[in-house]
Amino acid sequence: MGSVLAAVNTLAAISFDNEIRGLLTVLLGSAILMGSVWLIISTNTGFRLGSLIAISAIFGWTVMMAFIWSLYGIGLQGARPTWEVQAIHIGNPSVTDNEANPPPEILDDLPNPITCAALGDQDCLPKAIQIVRVMGNSAQKAELDSIDAGAIRAEITAFNDALAADDPRKLSDDEVEEEVDRLAEEERIRNEDLTLSELKGVAPELTDEVESRGWLELGDWNLETTQAAGEAITAASDYLSNANLGFGTTDEQSNTFVVLDAFQQGGKPDRLNNGVWERVSNKVITSAMPRHPTNYTVVQVQRSIYEAPVAGQAPPPAQVDPNEPVISVLLQRNLGRFRLPSILVTIGSGLLFLASLLMLHTRDLEVRRRLEGEGSG
Repeated sequence: MGSVLAAVNTLAAISFDNEIRGLLTVLLGSAILMGSVWLIISTNTGFRLGSLIAISAIFGWTVMMAFIWSLYGIGLQGARPTWEVQAIHIGNPSVTDNEANPPPEILDDLPNPITCAALGDQDCLPKAIQIVRVMGNSAQKAELDSIDAGAIRAEITAFNDALAADDPRKLSDDEVEEEVDRLAEEERIRNEDLTLSELKGVAPELTDEVESRGWLELGDWNLETTQAAGEAITAASDYLSNANLGFGTTDEQSNTFVVLDAFQQGGKPDRLNNGVWERVSNKVITSAMPRHPTNYTVVQVQRSIYEAPVAGQAPPPAQVDPNEPVISVLLQRNLGRFRLPSILVTIGSGLLFLASLLMLHTRDLEVRRRLEGEGSG
């Protein structure tokens, strides 16, 4: 009775939260399902043979389950791929003789982050809005380098007319014009601060043409779109917020920055086009590589000009402070071990499954030998 009471007190002291409840549920379900099958087999074939058959069935099922986990990336998972910051360089990364702040050697091919006054200069970085104005067609200029004040005014007027007369959001005619001027100025700032990575995302033919003409020298690097570099940009932003560079502090006037461009180097080769042959050949080539080539990404940021927020208005677009240096964040892709646990379970369960089959086969041979010996006798 004392042992029973001690066990009851122990169970009463356990906090049955989600973890313990889930563990007990799995253990109880496994004991009932697998134990019932083992019990039926053991009553028909004997304890030893029934146990061996049940163990073989369990490991066979585990092999199939873990193999499906490995194929689809589900079930037991390991560390996911991440971007890891390798170095931070402040200033022009193409200047290799800077003894005070030497950049990593891999950054030597990056262009000078100082923007060019006009297209055609190879010693600086062309501005995206300059490319649109010089090389863009009418549709691209209308989308990326035009401000339709009439459309802005019509949208504000339609919203303003729908408000009641006593609504505090109701604007007068002068206030409507002030709002139109404010929104037009914000759109002009966004056009002027358009980055090359953003331009490649909407008009890749323009950035390709600039590179072919030699106005954008990238060396071994590739200009990457903002969408493709989104995960690396997030990792770089988080790192800068925690680094001792003035970002992420309580001073609102110094903890903001603007993401400029992203450049990529290494990794497996991308498809040149979407043709059938290119898809097949690229898949075969990349699958045949025994190891993944190291993949690097550089994210460049620059401190922004602080503007006090206005009550009742959306935050203004961040403007780059031209007096601040460009910060280049070098990141390396860590592929992680996402499928490694399921692959190890597959291999381990397969070996145990083969071992149990070998034991069953050895037992069958022994039983056959004894039966043949008794028949001959």
